[in-house]
Order: sequence, then C-alpha cells, then structure tokens
Amino acid sequence: AMTSIRSDNFIKTVSPDAAQLIRGQVAGLAVISPDANPTSQSQISLRGLTTLKSSASPLILIDGIPGSLNSVSPDDIDQIDVLKDGSAAAIYGTRGTNGVILITTKSVRGEMPTFVDVNAYLATQQITKRLPFMSAEEYRELVKLGKPGAEDLGASTNWLDEVMQTPFTQVYNIRLLGGTKTTNYIASFEYRGLDGLIKRTNNQMIYPRMEITHRMFDNKLKINANINGYRQYYFSGSDGGSYNPHVYRNALTFNPTAPIKDADGKWIESPSKTDYFNPLALLWEVEGENKATNLRMFSNITFTPISGLDIKYLISSNVYNQTRGYYETRNHISTVREGKNGYASRGTTRSLEDLSELTIQYSNVFSERHSFTFLGGYSWMKSNYQNYWMQNFNFPSDDYTYNNIGAGQALKDGRAAEYSYQSENKLIGYFGRLNYNYK
Repeated sequence: AMTSIRSDNFIKTVSPDAAQLIRGQVAGLAVISPDANPTSQSQISLRGLTTLKSSASPLILIDGIPGSLNSVSPDDIDQIDVLKDGSAAAIYGTRGTNGVILITTKSVRGEMPTFVDVNAYLATQQITKRLPFMSAEEYRELVKLGKPGAEDLGASTNWLDEVMQTPFTQVYNIRLLGGTKTTNYIASFEYRGLDGLIKRTNNQMIYPRMEITHRMFDNKLKINANINGYRQYYFSGSDGGSYNPHVYRNALTFNPTAPIKDADGKWIESPSKTDYFNPLALLWEVEGENKATNLRMFSNITFTPISGLDIKYLISSNVYNQTRGYYETRNHISTVREGKNGYASRGTTRSLEDLSELTIQYSNVFSERHSFTFLGGYSWMKSNYQNYWMQNFNFPSDDYTYNNIGAGQALKDGRAAEYSYQSENKLIGYFGRLNYNYK
C-alpha cells in the first residue's frame, strides 16, 4: 500500500517541484506537466478520477504538515512516501480520499562534524516538435487559390519565433549541517530562477530553511523546531495570473503575412474578429508582477517514558501572503476593441493554517512471534482564507500603471468591479490504528 523513494533514486533533473522527482517511479501515480509556464505546478493523480467537481489531487504532507508541491525546495527532500490505497490513507479521513504523499526533508542524526554542502544547476529547454502550421509562403498559395477569408498583407512573420525565447534555468543551493550526540542542526538557502519558453515568463524562488533537534534525559525527550518557507516573484502577463495562454495560441493562428506594426508604429490588429489578437501586442502592452511569501513554522516534542512508547505533540502555523498587480496599456487590444484606455487590477490573497496534533504510539513483541503496534491521536486544524481585488480603467495616461488605480474614471462611474471574500473552517479528528503480525 505504500511506495517509498529515497533521494538517491530521484530523477536527476532540475525539477520545478517535488512531483517531478518521482515521475514514472510509482505505479498508478500520474505526473503531468500542464504547460511550459515556469510557475505551473505538476498535476498529479494517484487513484484516478474520484470526483467530478472537487480537486483530484492527493493530500500532500511535508514533515507531517499539510502543504503544496512548491512549499519545499526539491533539493531539501530526503524521501517521498506514496500511500496508494484506502486503508493506508484512511487515518487522514476525507482529506486522504485521493491518496496521500508524504514528503520528508533532509535532516541530521547523530554526531557529525560541521560541513558546508554547495550545489549549482544550469539548464535550458526547447520545443522538440512544433505543430505543422503554414508558413507565409504556404499561406499565400491559399490566397492565390481564392480561399475565403485568406488575405495577403504583404509581410512574412514567424509569430512563434517572435514570442519564444531560449529559457535559462539556474539553481544555487548552500547547506550547513552538523551535530553532536544530543543536538543536530541544518540550515539551507536556495535560489531558483526559472524562465519559460515564452518571452517575459519567469519564476524566481528563494527558499530559506533552518531546523534544530535536541535530545535530553538519556534520549527520552526529543525537541524539534523548524522554520522554512519561500519568497516568490514572477511577471504577471494576465489578470491575476502569470503566463497568458493567448500569446502562444495567437502566435500559431495569427496571419503569417501580417507585419508586426503598421507604418505609424502601431500594432497590426483585427478589431472585428473575436479572440484573435496580435500576440506581440498581448506580450508587450501589459505590465504586472505577482509577489508571494510563505512562512511555515512547526515544532514537535516526543516523550519516550518506556521502550516502545512514544508520546508526540506537534504544533504548526503556515502563513501565505500574495500581492498582485496588472495593467493593460492604452495600446492594448482592450482599448482597440472595448475603449478601456488603460485597464488596471490589484489584488491580495492571504491564508493561515494552524495545526495542533497529539499522538500516542506503542509497539511491542511477545514470545518472538506476536508483534503489534497501536497508534491513537487527536488532530485540530483551523484554516482562514481571504481574497480581495479591485479593477479600474479609463486612465489619463500609462505613467502609473496599477500603482495609482484611483486615477481611473470607470470606478467613479460605477463601471468597474470590486470584490472581497473570507472563509474560515475547522477540522477536528480522532483517529486510531492497530497492526498485528504473527511470525
């Protein structure tokens, strides 16, 4: 019911998240890269499609704390355990419906002299097979044949080449480790700079981490404390998101005989056609950035009064904050078609998860034939989510982009939107498990 993959067997590649490390190594686990967007997380499916409307992703626990694929740097992962069937995941209740993935980060055990570990990775990527769309010359043949709707605009433009780049990915990690018989520590710092295949797509991540473990009273009491997280920054090419998929789509379908700009230096557009845009205008007539920080703090105390009995108490807090800004200039298609004269959007998301958990585990062997393990526990988790944003358009100039959103006229006229939302829930669980083995 459980598959374990150690770091020695991880896929040796510059992985955007933890799922790529075990791609193809677990039967029944599907790991898919949805696109070339460097901010996208892998789509993972462990037990097939179990729901029509809700998420089909498995529960992800990092050192026992709920998280996501990008909550921890792939270079800090020591082991990934995949719980595949219902009995293995049942202890997590309804959260384990789609399976459970347990991520264990690297740690230090026992005496170890202090040393520094440094790693660096460089990588690039490319499209291995392009879709066979017509060139400008092939398209002109259709015009000569009188194909309805085909129009020769006099230029030869490879739109895909115009919007694509050769991406460069760089990862730098430094780690400090050491310890004595009673105290172990590990501290690491990592920078990840990922570029995408489309120009202006990027993702910069910084992962700090510090963990310390102390044992006392002849190893009967163990205290562990950990603080980690990440800081993220990426270009926002769409409202509230990163990569704008219309750029790639229109690079494939825009008329290859159309010039990039007209004689007056304005973007060539087709105002009358829906969902048909100049891809370079979509790419360069926007400004935006998304910034996010995630701080994860947890600590646990394990008391072993007698051999085989472990009493463990865990407490954690996970805080996520994101700010977003996006702007479409007065030369954007939104002005050409809708007369918005500059469009701005601002938003913020905040989430907080507090967890408290108490478990008792007892293991024993009788007569060298009978062995059993009992686990019982109580879990309490509180989650709070907040999201709010505002939009405005009809600006006097592009000078301030989204940084002076009140200067737009649409909000004053009641034509722009504002939104705020908050939700809070608690999850309280009691759980138990008994394993018995004979011989």
